Amino acid sequence: MNFTLSMNSFFITPLNPPPLSPRSASTTHILPVTHGRFSHNTLRKNFTIEAAAGSSNPTPSSKLSPLKVAACAVIFAAAAFGKFPPLHARAQISSPPETLIEELYNEDTQQEEETTQHSPLTQLSESRSESIDALKKLLQEKLEAGEEEGSLSILRKLSSAQPDNLEWKFLIARLLNEMGKIQEARDAFEDFLAKNPLSFEALFENALLMDRSGEREAVMRRLEEALKVAESEEKVKEARDVKLIMAQMQFLHKNVDEALRSYDVLVEEDPSDFRPYFVKG
Repeated sequence: MNFTLSMNSFFITPLNPPPLSPRSASTTHILPVTHGRFSHNTLRKNFTIEAAAGSSNPTPSSKLSPLKVAACAVIFAAAAFGKFPPLHARAQISSPPETLIEELYNEDTQQEEETTQHSPLTQLSESRSESIDALKKLLQEKLEAGEEEGSLSILRKLSSAQPDNLEWKFLIARLLNEMGKIQEARDAFEDFLAKNPLSFEALFENALLMDRSGEREAVMRRLEEALKVAESEEKVKEARDVKLIMAQMQFLHKNVDEALRSYDVLVEEDPSDFRPYFVKG
């Protein structure tokens, strides 16, 4: 049983709809309203996750090189003799030769490069990046082999290593749903939605899970909360997506007339969006 998780396209069924206008082509979501749980066949085969690696700026070495000490001595001597001239004829002390300055500059640059290369922070960053890459590769293998528990364990390690990468949290929730761990999946989706409250995919899957758990009335309240967030932030696209999910949940609850009215409103708001036409047909 081979499958791969990807956040960008989980349960979007390829269709051959009528030509789209530029406005609707980039925001198309097709929802299989009759499926409460998605089979592994709906998952894409390409698993590509970008993980950002940190960087550091270590402090250069504070040790003075022999050449630098010599240069300091020359400069200091020049200053001292200039301020306190001897009784005998004043000695003429020239400034450090250009070759010496160039050697000092080259040596300092080399020392900085060596310090950066051997810095524990740099080595740790490189090691961490390599570890994450290795985990992603292992995750791909586990997913292709259908090893759900192993995949879940790796996803949790990746989420712990990169807590700001919300994609790991979504994939954890998605996999828990596939494994039939409904409450754990619900908790994981809510954790994700707390940080990304208007995610279309997460809102829809979470609504389906709530409906399967018998939380029919709570589903609509949850979606109404998301709609208020979208409207308060004046996010027209996200608000429309939430309305579409609400209409489909009404249809699942067999409130057909109410669902059809919702679809009609969506059509009036944006005739170029073919999704309401599709679900009505």
